[in-house]
Formats: sequence, C-alpha cells, structure tokens
Amino acid sequence: MSATVAISLRGAPRRRRMDPRLIGLLGSVGIVAIWWLLAAGPLAAAGTVPTPPAVIGRFVSDGFAFYWTNASVTMLEAMQGYGLGVGIGLLAAAVALVIPVTERFVVQLAVISYCVPIVAIGPIVYLLVGAPRGGAPSGTAIVLAAFAVFFTTVVNALLGFRAADRRALDLVTAYGGGAVSRLRKVQLFSALPSIFSALKIAAPGALLGAILGEYVGGVDRGLGAAMVNAQQNMDVERTWAVALVAAAIAGGSFALIGGLEWIARRVGLVAEATTAGFANEDALRGRGGWRGILATVGTIVVLVLLWDLALRLFRVSPFVGKGPLDVAAFFFTAPDAAGNRATILAETATTLGHAAIGFTAGLGVAALVAMLFVLIPSLEFAIMPLAMMMRSVPLVALAPIVILIFGRDIMTLSVIGGLVVFFPALVNLTMGLRSTPAQMTDLISVYGGRGVTVMRMVRIPAALPALFSSIRIAIPGAIGGALLAEWLATGNGLGYGIVSAIGRSDNTFVWACVVAITVSSLLLYGLASVLEQAVRRRWGG
Repeated sequence: MSATVAISLRGAPRRRRMDPRLIGLLGSVGIVAIWWLLAAGPLAAAGTVPTPPAVIGRFVSDGFAFYWTNASVTMLEAMQGYGLGVGIGLLAAAVALVIPVTERFVVQLAVISYCVPIVAIGPIVYLLVGAPRGGAPSGTAIVLAAFAVFFTTVVNALLGFRAADRRALDLVTAYGGGAVSRLRKVQLFSALPSIFSALKIAAPGALLGAILGEYVGGVDRGLGAAMVNAQQNMDVERTWAVALVAAAIAGGSFALIGGLEWIARRVGLVAEATTAGFANEDALRGRGGWRGILATVGTIVVLVLLWDLALRLFRVSPFVGKGPLDVAAFFFTAPDAAGNRATILAETATTLGHAAIGFTAGLGVAALVAMLFVLIPSLEFAIMPLAMMMRSVPLVALAPIVILIFGRDIMTLSVIGGLVVFFPALVNLTMGLRSTPAQMTDLISVYGGRGVTVMRMVRIPAALPALFSSIRIAIPGAIGGALLAEWLATGNGLGYGIVSAIGRSDNTFVWACVVAITVSSLLLYGLASVLEQAVRRRWGG
C-alpha cells in the first residue's frame, strides 16, 4: 500500500507556485494602493492621512541625513535595551529552570515588568535615570526597551527549555549530569526555536520601547523626539515619514533575526520546533496547594521590599515616589480610603473590560491568520509586511488615525488593543502550528486528509503550548493597549485616570493605579495557568 501511495505521489502533477518574494512584493504594493485610495478619498478632508507621494516628497525634502541622525540614536538605544532585556531574560529563565524554587518569582517578575503601564512608569524611570548628557543615548529609552522585551524572552525561553526530549534528559542524568549539564547539553538546544521566536518578537518591541522612552522627554534627537516635534508643528507628512522609517527599521531587525535563524537551521544548530514538552511540566505551569500559596506570598513580599529599597537607594523625592506604606494608607487607613477603593475598583473593572475586547480581537485574528499562513504559505509573504508595519509604528502616533476612522467606541478599543496583541501572538501561533511532527501530518495525508483536516486533527492540538504562551503574552499586552486607548480615546478607566492624576500631581493615585493593574494582571495570569492545567489534564496526560 505504501509503495502505491509513493508511486501515486510521484506521478501526481505539481502545480507551479508563484515565487514567494513576488507575492510579498504584490502584497506590499496592495497595501500602498489601499493607503493611497483612502488618503485621497474618504480621509482626505481630515488631513491626518497623507498620500504616499506626499510622504515620499517630505522624506526627500528633509534629506537622508535628517532621518539617519535621528534613527541612529534610536537604534543605538534599542540595541542596548534589546541586549539588556534579552540577556537578563535568558539568564532569569535559566535560573528558574536550574533552581525551581525561583521559578514563580521569575515568572511573576516578568509579568509585572510587562504589564506596568509605560504611561506611568516612563516619567518615574526618567526621574531615576535622568536626562542624557553630552549626546549620550537616553537611559530612559534603554530601560523601556529592555522592559518591552524581557517578558516575551522569559516566556518563550522557559517554554523551549521544557520542550526538551525526556529521553535525552534522562540519559544525561544517568551519566551523572545535573541540572546545569541538562541545560547546557540538551535544553538550550531544544529551546533555540522558541528563543529565536522570542528574539524576532523582541526586535520590533525594543524599537517601540526606545521610541516611547524618547516620548517621555530629555532628548533632542531620536525618532521619538522627531515625531513629537512633527506632531507639535502639525507636520503630518513628516510624522508619517518618521513612522515609516521606524517601521522599516523594525522590519529589517525582524528579517535579520529571521535570517540568522535560517542560517542556524541550515548548519544544523537549530532543529525544527517541537511540542514534546507539552505532556511534561512546562516552566510556566502554576502549582497549587500550600507550596504555591507560600511561593506567591514570598514573591509579593520580595517585590514590596525591592520597591521600598529602590526608592531609598535612588533617593527619589517622596513627592514623586510613593512607597508601599503610602499606597497601603491610600487603600486602607486614609480618611477617604473607602472612596479610594471604590474609585480604583470601578476604574479597574472598566479597564479590564476594555482589555478583554482587545484581547479577544487580537488573539482571535492572530489565530485565524496563523492558520491561513500554514494552509496557504504564500499568504505570509503578502500579509507579514502589514503586520510588521502595524507592530512597529508607535501607537501614540497611530491612535489618532484609528480614532478618526472608528470613532471613540468599542471598535477603537478592539483595534488599539488588538494591535498590541496581534503580532506576538501571530509569530508564536504560526510557529506552534508548524511544529507538528512530519510523521503525524504524513499519516493523515496517507489516509486522504487534506490541509483543513490536518489542521483540525493534528496541528491545532500540537499548537496548544504556543497558544498558552500567546495567551500569557496577550494578557498584559491587552491591558497595556486598553490603558493607551483610555488615555487617548475613551476618557475613562485607569489609563485616563493615571494621566489625569499626573496632570494634577496626585502621585499617590498614580502608584495606586499601577498596583491595581499589576495585581489584576497577575490574577489573570494565574487564571490562564489554571485553564492550562485543565487542558493538560484533558489532552496532555
């Protein structure tokens, strides 16, 4: 039977497929055409969306030197933040693997670093780091770039470490190897596909974090500074030109990491991604019982102590930096503590509702597009340029356009929140769907199954680890997108409350909001872990 199948497969006529590079070019041309039609048609009266020729003309009139001067500063900040965030993330993931007792603390620290709103933390970081001197890169931009990449690096690295072949691990143990030997000889290589996935996601994220860091202030050069100046001067063409330069740099960094991954695969350093670790205990699985409760309490205590220590170490003014006792008094002992709790609770509920909209929209669209990428591989070359551009253009610059098109209601929340969630989820889910062992897909094909059947019976179950990884990344991302949408569009929720409090110097309220949204993110992260355990009991064994 197998010989007959092999002969029939050899004799089947092959369709001539279009060159993927041509498809990518056509997709990019289509995107530009749609942009041109919208700018010259429905959006022409508003004056916020210039046509492509207008943007190109502005780029030419400004000159290459103007954009290179600013881009080089931002790229240096992004690279330093990228190296710092990725390096610390990989080190933290390795420590969590080798010393399991630190696992929960590392994971929750990563979640906190990702979900703390940059709108609130940016000015605080600026006060701690200070303005750059003598043309040096912005320390604020570097720190925020590191913040932007740390979480995804930790999550993907831990997922990859736990995907190692159990037999290989047992073999190293049998020959006397310990946790470090298993990490160095087996788990590091098994994690490389997931690590490369994290590196690709982190590259545009680092640039975005650097630009947002420049938005905070203290710099006169950089893409963020150039964009702020252009917006203040109502120079729409230059704003778009700077944004497109940022998109091109982000796309180039993503392609560079992808090229390095391709080379690593060609030389055999990186194997195909696997999901072998799904049936085992992956690094982000929550633990129940008294040990889990004690670990969570210990993590909270350590973080509170570090919070208080940081304020004292950097000698932050008490007017700006509020410690744990200040926030506790705000919630529990102040004369109006009951009113404070009610206000924060109501605003938090509003923000989480907005985050749920963006989470559902972004993750749902990412899952659909990832399945289409696997079923129609050439489609990736047509759509990925748009995904890259939407990821790399700062949402602070993109949000006014979204508001103009969709208004200030649920559609704007879906778009802004979904944009934050979409790109990292798309990269992770595409990798997960393509990680199915070839033997399993071949078996379905031999029995007559086609793409959709293979997707339903094999690829989707095999992609469950990547799905949960995407959920973990999407939860803080959706909350961050909701905060940004509230700040710029809806005028309610914690996002608007933080900005309003900063304007009236109510710094205690700002810190209380940060604590409330951080605790909410941790609780939702724990809920995702509980859901994962239920799925693992049902399908993972």
